[in-house]
Amino acid sequence: MILNIDFDSYLELEKISNGSFLPLKGFMVAEDFFSVCKNMRLKNGKLFPLPVVLPISKINADKVKFNEELLLYYNNKKVGSILPKSIFEPDLKKYIKLLFGTNDINHPGYKMIKNMGPLFLGGPIKSFYEIKNKYTSFTLTPRQCIAEIKKRGLKTVAGFQTRNVPHKAHEYILLSTLKKVDGLFVQPLIGKKKRGDFLPEAVIKSYQYLIDKVYKKNNIILGSLTTYMRYAGPREGVFHALIRKNYGCTHFLVGRDHAGVGDYYGLYDAQNLCLKYEKELGIKIIKVRGPFYCKKCLKITNDLLCRHKKSRIEVSGTKIRNALLKNLYIEDIFMRKEIVELIRKNNIFIK
Repeated sequence: MILNIDFDSYLELEKISNGSFLPLKGFMVAEDFFSVCKNMRLKNGKLFPLPVVLPISKINADKVKFNEELLLYYNNKKVGSILPKSIFEPDLKKYIKLLFGTNDINHPGYKMIKNMGPLFLGGPIKSFYEIKNKYTSFTLTPRQCIAEIKKRGLKTVAGFQTRNVPHKAHEYILLSTLKKVDGLFVQPLIGKKKRGDFLPEAVIKSYQYLIDKVYKKNNIILGSLTTYMRYAGPREGVFHALIRKNYGCTHFLVGRDHAGVGDYYGLYDAQNLCLKYEKELGIKIIKVRGPFYCKKCLKITNDLLCRHKKSRIEVSGTKIRNALLKNLYIEDIFMRKEIVELIRKNNIFIK
């Protein structure tokens, strides 16, 4: 039997197969799904905070033969195979609070997984065949990243997760981190995101400009993560840390409201959950304090170094995004004018 999958499922298949999602070795079966939702662990007890599932239609589900290899095709090309072990239809409303910290059915992460279902096919991946796609030139596999870290002689490397174009607070975070570790792995997430987020090209090109033209450092590696945003806040922070461990990072940066959206999560919920599992994850968590611009210090700084509470101006990614969207002027203290110009030359937002 052949099962045609969409591009998002192909990217998940790719991540499972290349080791990005270890210890996961296949699309989740029912037992894994329910265990992850309730306990943040696979049925074998290994830490894994979020579902990774393969949607299947009712028509195709009726044709599946368990324990017989099923071929996976994307865009008329064979991309792999799976050994079916489970087909299940979870009541997602029962797990929305556990996964996303809310009962709001309008949460974008819940809407994404809801729209994928209702049926999911689970089982181990038996084969994988990579295909070139629109993101290929942006990506590194875990094996490639680990080799690059070794080639550059970096003993300690901090992973940096982002879904936005870089503003001055991001730059402050990156350069401050380089005082603590040998190198950085900047890995923007460029899979499916919600309306209003930046398009992949804008994010990658702006970071390429910073690394190649401004910093000119050999200890910063750039490579995208092609999976979709879950907007799951604390749980997604743990997920991102786990992924960066698989990419060879020794440290992982967790900012305020990491992987958050709206006001669903507390500012430091993700940091706290990541720290709770730090030892088990095997990666050191770097808590990022929110940088700001100080009108007296005349620079980006943080509350450990600056005591001028009344002179602080928040560097707001949301305000910068809105200014870009409305073609408003953005001061250089918030974002480099070269980056503003670069991203304004392109269609930069998801419609």
